[in-house]
Amino acid sequence: MRNWFFVVWLIILAGFVSQAESAIRPTVTRVKVRPREDGIVEVSYDVEAKGLLAITIRVSNDSGVTFNVPIRLSSLSGDVGENVKSGDGKKILWNALTDQPNVNSTGYRVQVIATEQIDGMTLIPGGKFLMGDDQGELDEQPARQVEVDSFFIDKYEVTNRQFARFLTANGKNEDESGNMLIELADPDVRIVFTASQYRAVTAFAEHPVTEITWYGATAYAKWAGKRLPTEAEWERAARGFDGRTYPWGNAEVTYQYVNFNGNLGGTEVFDQYPKGRSPYGIYNMSGNIWEWVADAYDADFYSLAPDEKNPSNIVDPLDLTDRVLRGGSWYSSAKEVRCAKRFHQPPIEASSSIGFRCAASIDLK
Repeated sequence: MRNWFFVVWLIILAGFVSQAESAIRPTVTRVKVRPREDGIVEVSYDVEAKGLLAITIRVSNDSGVTFNVPIRLSSLSGDVGENVKSGDGKKILWNALTDQPNVNSTGYRVQVIATEQIDGMTLIPGGKFLMGDDQGELDEQPARQVEVDSFFIDKYEVTNRQFARFLTANGKNEDESGNMLIELADPDVRIVFTASQYRAVTAFAEHPVTEITWYGATAYAKWAGKRLPTEAEWERAARGFDGRTYPWGNAEVTYQYVNFNGNLGGTEVFDQYPKGRSPYGIYNMSGNIWEWVADAYDADFYSLAPDEKNPSNIVDPLDLTDRVLRGGSWYSSAKEVRCAKRFHQPPIEASSSIGFRCAASIDLK
């Protein structure tokens, strides 16, 4: 029997950056950790909040210097994940032997992260992960360990229905600087303007929106109280912590996992391909559509970027430098739907294979 030894160290109180300072943030108390002989670790806690919560844990094996012990979503059960109710006596079960099979006697420190749930978004725990691919394209090299803070990301790509609603609220197909948001004149677009409203074509209402410029993605995210993910955040959410090639792992690319290689001739409904979900349960991070992220493109960014924590290459919105796209699309090859693949286009570019999903920051205080 392994000699497990855990130390409860830190309770995280978290809220959205966009919330008013007067908002009551979730409060976690009475965290207790109990290892069992079968390798399951019980983490109990109380939490007080007004609404539903997103809950996750982070674990340190270096006395709290870093919290990078790998934890698979499938290794957690109980009061963890999305839509957890406030209350006392909450319990998380962590199958530690699955994630740490060779651990003997180690002093772990545990963080419980609790933040108000954002509808349709998944909480990604901060930590280190392998970004890039030494066997990939030159602009993906070198592969390196980077760290990101905890954040939310959309579980699904933004749909035609959602974007049409935004356009109607916006009142025009331009942002504040006059940049086009969506290419409505393209025959492949699935949104039409009729009777003074923007409407999604019914048959494609739940498909990811396409023909979107980077400005359109940015404007929608701002309207929704969110933002675009950085490259690093996107890859963390797609890849997890273990350097996998695809969101589902390292298994060969097939149509059971992803919409790619022109198989369907276009996009698929937003919640298809559950077998291809990322380690955090996020849909279609490979294939279906290329996804705009916040960063400007720099072929040498991986080799020159000085920061190992929250690396990004954000430029002025009016700068016409190409922006990065991630994930591949419905017509992409197997090589292009890898988690590490980088693509880029001018921010005003729009096509039938380009869309996006949003992210949101978390204020850990």
